[in-house]
Amino acid sequence: MNMHKLEDFVLTAKIWKHRLGRLFAPKTVLNDKYRSFKKLLEYDAAAMDIIAGLEDVFYGKKLADRQFASVACRDLAEAVHGMVEQLEQMNPAGYRDLEAAFSRVADKVAESSSLPLPSSTPPYIVPLVEAGEYPHLTGGKGANLGRVLAIGDINVPCGFVITANAFNHYIEFNDLQDKLEVLLSRMEAGKRDRLAELTLEIQELILAGEVPPEVAAEVEESIKLHLPPEGLIAVRSSALAEDSEISFAGQYASELNIRREDVLDGYKRVLAGKYCPRAVSYRISNGLTDSDTAMAVVVIPMIEAVSAGVIYSVDPDCMNRDSIGIYAVRGVGSSLVDGSVVPSKVSLSRGDDPCPVGECAYDRSSLPPEEILTALARCALRLEEHFGCPQDVEWAVDGDGQFHILQTRPLQREHSEAVRQRGPVPVVPVIEGLEKASYGAGCGEIYFARTGAEIAGIPEGAVLVTPTLKPSLLTFSGNINAVLSETGSRASHFASVARELGIPVLVGFVMDRFTSGQVVTVDGVEGAVYDGCVEDVLTRSFSTAGVSKRVLDLYTGIIPHTVRLSLMDPQAPEFSPQGCRSLHDFVRFCHEMSVREMFSLVDRRGLGMGSAKRLETGLPLVVYLLDLDGGLDSSAARKKNVQPQDIRCLPMLHFWNGLSDERVTWPEEMTHVDWEEFDRMSAGIFSRDSKLLASYGILAEDYLHLLIRFGYHLSEVDSLCTDEPAQNYIRFRFKGGGAGLDNRLLRIEFIKRVLAHYGFDTELRGDMLDGFSSRLPKDETSRQLEILGYLLAVTRLMDMRLTSVEDVDAEVGRFIDEIEVADGSGE
Repeated sequence: MNMHKLEDFVLTAKIWKHRLGRLFAPKTVLNDKYRSFKKLLEYDAAAMDIIAGLEDVFYGKKLADRQFASVACRDLAEAVHGMVEQLEQMNPAGYRDLEAAFSRVADKVAESSSLPLPSSTPPYIVPLVEAGEYPHLTGGKGANLGRVLAIGDINVPCGFVITANAFNHYIEFNDLQDKLEVLLSRMEAGKRDRLAELTLEIQELILAGEVPPEVAAEVEESIKLHLPPEGLIAVRSSALAEDSEISFAGQYASELNIRREDVLDGYKRVLAGKYCPRAVSYRISNGLTDSDTAMAVVVIPMIEAVSAGVIYSVDPDCMNRDSIGIYAVRGVGSSLVDGSVVPSKVSLSRGDDPCPVGECAYDRSSLPPEEILTALARCALRLEEHFGCPQDVEWAVDGDGQFHILQTRPLQREHSEAVRQRGPVPVVPVIEGLEKASYGAGCGEIYFARTGAEIAGIPEGAVLVTPTLKPSLLTFSGNINAVLSETGSRASHFASVARELGIPVLVGFVMDRFTSGQVVTVDGVEGAVYDGCVEDVLTRSFSTAGVSKRVLDLYTGIIPHTVRLSLMDPQAPEFSPQGCRSLHDFVRFCHEMSVREMFSLVDRRGLGMGSAKRLETGLPLVVYLLDLDGGLDSSAARKKNVQPQDIRCLPMLHFWNGLSDERVTWPEEMTHVDWEEFDRMSAGIFSRDSKLLASYGILAEDYLHLLIRFGYHLSEVDSLCTDEPAQNYIRFRFKGGGAGLDNRLLRIEFIKRVLAHYGFDTELRGDMLDGFSSRLPKDETSRQLEILGYLLAVTRLMDMRLTSVEDVDAEVGRFIDEIEVADGSGE
């Protein structure tokens, strides 16, 4: 038997079991249907929670790791499948095509939301001289250095790259992939404490791992082959997306002054550094997945530098833009890029013979000799031409006076056109002449961030005052509107990222110039700070474009199959399993159809009501109640008949409160049963308290299905009233009457207008009215049930006396006034 035949056989068996159950064990079928309905609603609530979380991420309200979407989509598919299964259980014959339709969409969800498995196969080592040819293996830093080395006459340290595939193999070899997926799926940029906790757990997992033997062997062989026989080694990060249009400046760790025998330990620390909080937050904010930033590692000899720094082939700090900026510190350049010192700097003219530009020349005490500066400037221009865009170049000069290029990447620049169009600001600044490390404008309250604890507490919208531009500030960049720092420069890693994000950063003597909580505006273009919020400054935006688009682009292929809702109209022909295009559509379909299934729980014959108990009431109604689950007091099980005080069903209690309202007069001589059925069938054979003619209710603690017969018209009420607003609903149907059609339609119009006034959606077909209300809190749903009960009591014979639209107007006004008086709002 093939799979399709087996599925058909199972479905046929379910259908026959359901049909036989309705004939021979109808109460069991009712109980099973109710349980399936409750389970379906649990799945519905879970699915809607997941959809809400996905929408927050898909539409940019929340910045989460891409793995969140993969896990959430998988969870959503499971919840929706649970709804599909429960709806099929409620009526196996009614939804033959539902499973196949769901599988079609679920396959598309899996295909669009799953992340591709990264390659973990060799090569694990690429010589630096060849690294430029394999950027997908060697990462931004390694590939760029390889391209510089290939030019031939620019000094670049020899070395090799441990590839991104080696990193993937490391994760696979140590069986970390599943653990990483779980931890990544919980990460959200801006959630500082959670991010710190989760990234620390990943770092510990990586540091506890073992470098695969084949990778370790190739690294040890490459040290001998590509590095000098003596000296210390630098082990530097080179993630795949690093040093590209997204710089990742200062996000990843590099290990300096490493002994040859410690390179593998340094390699593991660099891999773990991929998951420091600021790097993860930065990656998420830029719309990159974890595999987009797989970590390659550059291994090169240390340069014994007498001076080091960076070159900008277009000096962003010189307003005429026709110059090269060189920043320098003594020794290695780490104190420059971490923002802990103020460097020496000079701007040189662009051209064949670079020379200092007067208005942009600064202290030169840490700069190398003039001839080296000139050579560095010419080198920067060559790299700009080679790479096709302005460059941010890291350099070092050794004891022999030779400069070495250690890194080059595209220069992150502000919008120069916007800067040039700046006009004068008609307000006197409280401080001006500060060094401009990043353009932009921001307003907020002053917040001092001097210690680690203060940095961890940076509030949203802060204007930060800090002693130095520490890389740790990057973790909280989403909370920062502007930065005022005592030390640092635009050559720092923080300033580089701030320029990408459009955060203004100014450097100068600022620590004693402001008070905590003071509201200021920081003007990154003029190097000034103003008291209060200055609109003339703030209306000019210098933030870089496209960051949010990169994030949203991650999800464009997933949205149509998951959260997009196209199944709107339950009456439309396309409201069917075949019409479902997304998981959200299936949630809508299954919820709607499950309520319909409960609405038609039993037919007018009361099939399945054999064990129901008659409700003894002072009203002239014959009502039988069947308890499914906690709808009646436990003592009712021993009684033949029950009374209103035995009712524990919350929807029934509130509905009955309205129906039995003391303001309504009920004629004792008229017992309300199904008179039409009585006239047609009984001929005196059936008594008027027969279950065939009576009203009946099916009760649970929070569920009611009630068919109530008032003479020649029928009313049905189906309701769920719980602590969860998303599950709550009331579905109501009213049909028939003993008067002529015109009178019946006037009564329908009255009911329709009253229901609409109290928040119901209504639909009218002939003399049948459907009303629906959903997703309200329990107290509001309960109030609607009371009003509905009172409405039915008031209207039971109204069709006999309504003769005009004016009568309807008067009755609607009278009804609403009565409710308001009862509520105390109309007195």
